[in-house]
Amino acid sequence: MEKGKNNAAFKVAFITGATIFIMGYVNSMALHTEHLGLMVTPQTGNIVWLGMNPVFGEMGRWASNWLLFFGFVFGCGFAVVTNKKFENKRTQFFFNWAWFAVPLVLYPFYAPLVNSQVAFLLMGLSAGFGVGFFRIMYHLDQINNAMATGSVRFIGVYFAEVFVKKNKKEMFTLWIFVLCVLLFALGGTVFAILHILNGGGMFEPTNLDVAGNMFSPISIALIIFCIIPCFFAPSATGE
Repeated sequence: MEKGKNNAAFKVAFITGATIFIMGYVNSMALHTEHLGLMVTPQTGNIVWLGMNPVFGEMGRWASNWLLFFGFVFGCGFAVVTNKKFENKRTQFFFNWAWFAVPLVLYPFYAPLVNSQVAFLLMGLSAGFGVGFFRIMYHLDQINNAMATGSVRFIGVYFAEVFVKKNKKEMFTLWIFVLCVLLFALGGTVFAILHILNGGGMFEPTNLDVAGNMFSPISIALIIFCIIPCFFAPSATGE
């Protein structure tokens, strides 16, 4: 029984870590994609732009930011409503993962066909699904897998617990949040490497928006990253 619980905990931790890595990768991709040009999961920056865009007369960008905002909010709400839709844990996982991963995997394919507003809406939905469905690592639900801000905060919190309050029991928790931040950064690192291999530079957009180049290393890698966690799906009973 204990082995089954440990196996289930590992699977949940791996899937959470995978979403963090994927979100780091996707944010890097969005920053370097002409269609988007900014990070799509941290809503703090998006809300800042909501305040700035009208002043500068950038109404198209303003509309895109609103769609990103509403997509994220709806995705989070949808995740809460449907998170226990199925008694079969395996079915529930694949239902959740499809809502999260499919908009990301298909982005390089639909990017040449839709305007930026639609792209922002879909990416916002995916980010909301990811936050709502997958944010538990070893029973910690404080993890925000769509951005690193929350994890950085808890590094400070648990660092104080361990080294100031001398609460050594929290050392494991401290390392979990360090790992979360590193995974998010690693997603950006992997994207940067593939971007360079694809002929891009630091401030140059990727060519994901160009029809006919949808099977770039960047796109193929994203598909692979979204498939791997499926091999760690829980059993029907959650083990």
